Amino acid sequence: MTLRESTPPADLTTVLHAACAQTGLDPAGARLIHHYANAVFLLPKEDAVARITSARHADTARTGLAVTRWLTDVVGYPATGPLPDLDPIDVHDATVTFWTYYAQHGRPRPDSTYLGAVVRQLHDLPHPPVELSRWRPLHSLHAAVADPAQSRALSDQERSWLLTRIEQVQDDLADLDYPLGWGPIHADAWAGNLLWDDTAPAPRVVLGDWDSVCWGPREVDLIPSWHAAVRYGKGPQWARAFADSYGYDLAAWRGFDTLFAMRDLVQIAGPLRQAPYNQTFDRSLKQRIAGVQADDRNPWVEF
Repeated sequence: MTLRESTPPADLTTVLHAACAQTGLDPAGARLIHHYANAVFLLPKEDAVARITSARHADTARTGLAVTRWLTDVVGYPATGPLPDLDPIDVHDATVTFWTYYAQHGRPRPDSTYLGAVVRQLHDLPHPPVELSRWRPLHSLHAAVADPAQSRALSDQERSWLLTRIEQVQDDLADLDYPLGWGPIHADAWAGNLLWDDTAPAPRVVLGDWDSVCWGPREVDLIPSWHAAVRYGKGPQWARAFADSYGYDLAAWRGFDTLFAMRDLVQIAGPLRQAPYNQTFDRSLKQRIAGVQADDRNPWVEF
């Protein structure tokens, strides 16, 4: 797993060491390798990673852990695997889970063809023996934007406009008929959540980051690849390769534009959290809001 590295805040290090003390894992040499919605630490002594989630999202962390245990241990689905026999640890207003570390050895990241295959496989599975929440599109984003403490990077005008737009897209989503039906969905199925797994008898690609797993319309897991083709400059061939691998052309469905608008809004959530502390994220937030307001199909520049 090769992700953005940074210097961890002192409170995250405290949480990590407290959780490791409860599990008997060795945090020596721990390194923060990702800090976005969650903080992810590499534990080199254990060949594992620790994911630190805010306590307010403890239920989703527990659900993701239970689902991936079923996927990996029972049905043999290619998901990132949690460390065996370790329950989530609640400590210092956070929840910590522990996972297998997948070293990427400088390989190219798996592309949309791999993603289409693993999403198709997921959508063909039965309901897991885990209670899944029902998909609530843009619910957490609406709450964050409505809370001045969480959205202080926004002007009052931006906040008001975004709340109206979120509610409009939510209404549009509720009016759609979903031809692929409802079932267990990943709900953030983009290629950045794919990793090479060399722990299996033969190298394979696994799907990670199961914090958003829920019961919802399967089309939700398809839109990220079309969105990446446009907003992140992957190009039409990226979406076509996904469609060929999955076996369905989402762009031919009448609800495509509504789902694209939803994904645009979803992508505001990440920089919204980080913008008050980081100018790069603030520029990214402003760019994305401008694109949503223009309702255009222009690529977003990575700052």
